[in-house]
Amino acid sequence: MRAIYPNLELIEYKCKIYAYRCYGYLLERIIYPTFEIVSFKQTWPNTGKGFDFKNWPSGQAFTEEYTTVCRMEWHENNDKDKFVKSEHEILGVFFGNRLAYMCADPGKEFYDDLDKREMPSQREAAAKYDGYINSTYEEFI
Repeated sequence: MRAIYPNLELIEYKCKIYAYRCYGYLLERIIYPTFEIVSFKQTWPNTGKGFDFKNWPSGQAFTEEYTTVCRMEWHENNDKDKFVKSEHEILGVFFGNRLAYMCADPGKEFYDDLDKREMPSQREAAAKYDGYINSTYEEFI
């Protein structure tokens, strides 16, 4: 089955909404977010495509899907009418157009996986990354 191109505008929107929901304490004085998006094809050993946290049923067939990593950083007001870049960053990992998980201020392991273009599934990421927050698709319906 052919992988379908991700909807980057939708991914950016979901990343922003979920970041506000999960990391509101970091975003209190936000002025505007900026995004950097990286998208690449990834092959999965089953049709679950990286969504293995809830043990959803999946078929036994190699499946290609676009993995998209959305990096969000923001500028904030420092109470002197000047904008300063925040020291925090939030990254959302999407398989297709579905948010798989987010990480706040991830470590070197996250960026090593991104450089290799091999992002782990939900279950693997939960054990591997600092700042990991699980997500489910139902939250965005």
